[in-house]
Amino acid sequence: MLVGVDRNLIYLLLCFSFSFGLKAKTTSLGEVPQWSDLDIFQESITRSEFIHSLDTVYCPRPEWWSAWISIKEDKASIRKFPQDDDWYDLYFKKDEKTPSSFTKAKSVSTNLRGLTIALDPGHIGGAWSAMEKRHFSLNDDQPVKEGDLALAVAKNLVPALKDLGAIPVLVRKKAEPVTQNRPQHFREVAVEWAQTVLGEDYNNTEKKNILIRERQELLFYRVDEIRARADLINHSIKPDLVISIHFNAAAWPDAEKRELVGRNDHHILVNGCYMGGELAYDDQRFELIWRLVNRWSVMEQGLAESLSHSFSQVTGMPTFSYKGPNALKIGEVPGVWARNLLANRIYRCPVVFLEPYIANSLSVYPRVQKWIKEGEGNTFDLVSEYTEAVLLGLQNWSAE
Repeated sequence: MLVGVDRNLIYLLLCFSFSFGLKAKTTSLGEVPQWSDLDIFQESITRSEFIHSLDTVYCPRPEWWSAWISIKEDKASIRKFPQDDDWYDLYFKKDEKTPSSFTKAKSVSTNLRGLTIALDPGHIGGAWSAMEKRHFSLNDDQPVKEGDLALAVAKNLVPALKDLGAIPVLVRKKAEPVTQNRPQHFREVAVEWAQTVLGEDYNNTEKKNILIRERQELLFYRVDEIRARADLINHSIKPDLVISIHFNAAAWPDAEKRELVGRNDHHILVNGCYMGGELAYDDQRFELIWRLVNRWSVMEQGLAESLSHSFSQVTGMPTFSYKGPNALKIGEVPGVWARNLLANRIYRCPVVFLEPYIANSLSVYPRVQKWIKEGEGNTFDLVSEYTEAVLLGLQNWSAE
């Protein structure tokens, strides 16, 4: 696994590669894909299944993918580089007259015994929570830190999952980054980015310094931290599935005068809904195909549906619905949506994102404060309730 400054130097070289004539276009700190890695999936998926997965999970609008993927009778051709006539050909398995059974989430069942489950507590928390903007406080109350809450849930799940025969592994065990890099490691990249963004206004020292600082912090906690977790998951833990643990929050009605909101709900995310602008990046295009041919969406959807049911049952919360184009409703169970996020894209296994509770709501905020002051163990403890919902969802999914 590449860590620390060495990994950062490789990222810098990749970021600068475009200037020296390479045709690749990747997302922030992304790696140029090796398209030949897909060779092992030649003739492994039918044309109808490929189209079904693309349309119902990964990219629901043909106008988003048609410039990048060309579907022929015997193969799907994927453009390797933007504005270049160089394509990777993925040949289809001979088509079947009836839809394959593995396109239906309900057809997949998994025994929890022996299943390696990576528990990924969202964000970092602790002293980093304010920087990562997963931190808020009201009046003289203790600050709410999503990373701390997520870690508490993850730790609570470990012994319970072991009792069920699963093999739980924490992606992080404390309120510290997984990456060994820090914001200052990304200053050079941030400066180059600021020069592009500001143009002639780059001489405005105050504006420039703020922009550079915010950019290098963002690259640290939102990009490099996730990529470091991906290194750990993909090369060391190698789990059967990842459960990414989060708490949600709603926009403040008045940013200047913060008041708790009435809304409280939950939803579960799987990978999908790649938009046209996202597919313009070579690494995102590759990851879409990689996830599709691995058929991970089948397990993701089945588990997500079970978890949505269990959160509704245990917490009584309604489900949340997206309105914009960046999310796609998956299946018929309320609260299950596909979104293209860095973590659920680059973790090389099925991934479900849990987004229950509105932390700044009238009903949840007092429970968070109670947990901060008193810790876990009482009947109505928020962390214990979260844990119960996850365990019930996993058990019901396993029993199907």
